Amino acid sequence: METPYENPAEVAARYVDSIDRDRLAASLVDLIGLPSINPFDALPHDNTGERKVADYLAGRLQKLGWACRTTEFAPGRHNLIARLPGARTTGPGRSLMLAGHMDTVETTGYPGALAGTVRDGRVYGRGACDMKAALACYLEVAEVLAERATPLNGELLIAGVGDEEYRQEGAKALGESGLRADGVIIGEPTELKICHAAKGLAAYDLTVTGTATHGSVPHHGTNAILTAVDLLNSFTVYGDRLEHRHHHPLLGQPTVNIGVIEGGTKPNIVPSRCRVRFSRRLLPGETPAAVRAEIAEALGTPDDRRSWDLGDAWWTVEPYELPDGHPLGEVLRAAAAAGRVADTAPHGFPASSDAAYFGSPVLLFGPGSLAQAHSLDEWVAIDDMVTATAVYLRAALMMPKLASGTSGASGASERDEAP
Repeated sequence: METPYENPAEVAARYVDSIDRDRLAASLVDLIGLPSINPFDALPHDNTGERKVADYLAGRLQKLGWACRTTEFAPGRHNLIARLPGARTTGPGRSLMLAGHMDTVETTGYPGALAGTVRDGRVYGRGACDMKAALACYLEVAEVLAERATPLNGELLIAGVGDEEYRQEGAKALGESGLRADGVIIGEPTELKICHAAKGLAAYDLTVTGTATHGSVPHHGTNAILTAVDLLNSFTVYGDRLEHRHHHPLLGQPTVNIGVIEGGTKPNIVPSRCRVRFSRRLLPGETPAAVRAEIAEALGTPDDRRSWDLGDAWWTVEPYELPDGHPLGEVLRAAAAAGRVADTAPHGFPASSDAAYFGSPVLLFGPGSLAQAHSLDEWVAIDDMVTATAVYLRAALMMPKLASGTSGASGASERDEAP
């Protein structure tokens, strides 16, 4: 057992040396083998929902002495909160939460998605990098802390949340519960870059109305699909305008993507309806309502030959940005630098995340790349998992440097709600 008089850097190095690479990879293989597909608007069934992953994490952590509580934030949808008890020493202490989502996207068209294959220094399978790798890293942090048997000067929590891949209801439920930490690290696949900001998302439906008629006399009707094609040209112009806007220093410019086009019923009928579903990535300070207004302006005024309706955003994710100068940024930067992470400068996460809903200061940092996320050949490098685990461990050891600007996870108002 380390003593409080030892050099902190030497203590941290011994913790990092205790990371078990094979155990880390095996944990990820286990997690991949537990299907946790996000059911979106459907009710969960055997292969969807987060319960199996939550139970696995709780089982592992409870054996290591952690107090765990699983909650159901919607029918068949679950969060897990785990606390390392007895960690707080003298004074108010600090608190750090290692958080991540347990759900994944679908496995359709992905043979062997749940096999969890280890090959050439990588682990393959659905959720390998997005983001069960980080969950495996959190388990390894817990294993190392148990082996070293040294109390932390602060309180460490692990949070597994659900529904990140859709409406972020898991993180919203956690934030609404009142549980707070002085800092939260979300292990999204950031390529081991420290992300201080993340884009949001707003999805809309553009419905185009035409007049149906026989396909042999199309001039007697109005083809809704062709009208939609004409309107899509406006999106090209709009996208070019976005590229020339003032860029966010970390996130760059906002983007727009046409994701789905649906229309028509038969080849011999002029279609009377076409629906275009698209998304717009949001920067901090932008709102779905304001974005809808500017897109409507870009589309022009509807008329008898171009009849369309743009609905309000039906799917939104708030953007997020850590306030400048927050101590969490320096803690994670120092932990990454000590772990020989090449790039410790602040970055932006181009995708959306649930960071805005935790109610606590958040940074994103994790193994893997968005280039592999949601793909049909998803993988993560085990070396990157080892590096991420080392950074998480060092950050936990540096908890005293976190500010107490937010109420800690063990405050009296939260103690009754937390495990």
